Amino acid sequence: MNPNESCESLRVTWLEANPTGVTIRVYAVTTCLHIPSASMRSAACLVDGDTIPIGFLVLLSSAPASAGSFSFVLGVGETTAFGWLPGFGPDVDAVVLQAINTHGGSAFAIAGSSGSCWGCTL
Repeated sequence: MNPNESCESLRVTWLEANPTGVTIRVYAVTTCLHIPSASMRSAACLVDGDTIPIGFLVLLSSAPASAGSFSFVLGVGETTAFGWLPGFGPDVDAVVLQAINTHGGSAFAIAGSSGSCWGCTL
């Protein structure tokens, strides 16, 4: 963490009906997929059904499903995103989870998505 930036600890939680052999991957999404316009005044950066390009995913960590949660730190300040990766890394516009076992991985579940608005200033 850069000593000149503020930070905030965030936590994602999940419930897994049968956590045996399941790992949860927690990813930061580093771009806003929906940009508002004059006709669409505000937009969530990520919504159900979006395809997230692999280049916009950063693995924050993975944990056994039985853990039930994962905490992480972001740099914070004036941004419409949740914050940025420590060390003034890219913005984190959304956080998604994926369950993985020996049979493969689930679709992404959105833990949180920031938003943006047309003409807003910080």
